[in-house]
Amino acid sequence: MEQKDNSHKAWAQGKKPSMKRRNEERDYTERGLYMLTLVIEGRQPLLGKLEGNAAVNEGPDSPHVVLSPFGERVKTCWQAISQHYPQIETVKLCIMPDHIHGILFVRTKIEKHLGHVINGFKAGTRKAARELGMIAEAVPQPTKLPQKQPAPPVEAAPFVEAVPYAEAVPQPTKRQQPAPKATPQPNKSKHPSHGLIWEPNYNDRILLRKGQLKRWLAYLDDNPRRLIVRRQHPEYFTLLKPIPVLGTTMPAVGNVFLLQRPLKLQVQCSRHLYPHEIEQQKQRFLEAGQRGAVIVSPCISPGEQQIATACLEAGIPLIVLLLKGFAPYFKPQRRYFQACAEGRLLMLAPYPFQNEKLTDMRLRCLHLNDLAAHICQGE
Repeated sequence: MEQKDNSHKAWAQGKKPSMKRRNEERDYTERGLYMLTLVIEGRQPLLGKLEGNAAVNEGPDSPHVVLSPFGERVKTCWQAISQHYPQIETVKLCIMPDHIHGILFVRTKIEKHLGHVINGFKAGTRKAARELGMIAEAVPQPTKLPQKQPAPPVEAAPFVEAVPYAEAVPQPTKRQQPAPKATPQPNKSKHPSHGLIWEPNYNDRILLRKGQLKRWLAYLDDNPRRLIVRRQHPEYFTLLKPIPVLGTTMPAVGNVFLLQRPLKLQVQCSRHLYPHEIEQQKQRFLEAGQRGAVIVSPCISPGEQQIATACLEAGIPLIVLLLKGFAPYFKPQRRYFQACAEGRLLMLAPYPFQNEKLTDMRLRCLHLNDLAAHICQGE
């Protein structure tokens, strides 16, 4: 029997943060569109400064990021990817103060995993950071041996850049005799050194559906405005400490005072409802919302999602119970964002974040619907 080649899965081996794992069903050398996110170590705003007015759509006062000298070098390094890899087109780049989003189009099969491309990009930006004096190539300095004759000095270790999915580390010099233990010198770097400017690894999304690229491009264009809105209303976008709900506690994002509203109605729709039945339900909840009701739902089935979206568009407040919890650096979905900024949305996470496929999907959905019912009953 022919054995399947799983060598490409080496890129997914080891326990990584779930948002930074590779898709094991893809070898990342084939033709495709990818949206990549790289984050500055410690979320420091090294790439630029956010300016503009969230209410302005065009012109110099519209939301934008004024790039720092390092941000300009990062932009140059990203655009240079196509020079090093002619098979890859740099479709779009969005540079935020502490992270970047970029879309790459692999036109034809590349020899190496896409991770090698990103590793080379990181190496180029680290070189730029050293040239700008942001990080220093500090190496251990030897101590003098307690002898009459000074011991031969230990040669400085070379700085290694290209190690797949690992940051470069100094390599020890081989000696026939044990070298004296070096005395570490103070770290002269102005910034964290764990990932040398960038956090280790990166997040990727793969284009799989029609219309996905259009949504990616719109998301990148809207990123500066969204950040300004989040800064203007931090109370509605900050992950809160677990709040008391139904005798337990749940992490939350949004307006917690919606739980105190007297009239709350649960949206629960079977997946087997016909379109006209969903429309009837939608009209009923819209009318109730206009009378002051808060809509409560996990928003799992297509009918529940349609009704929740219609209510949000009509300005009706919504409480959502999340199926998989809050991801690291959680941001509300596009359909939730404006409602969150206006205090019309509360998201609750009865479960911790889970990026893997659920094995108890039905039981979890039943539990969330039960929680929604108890919230509406005020228990």
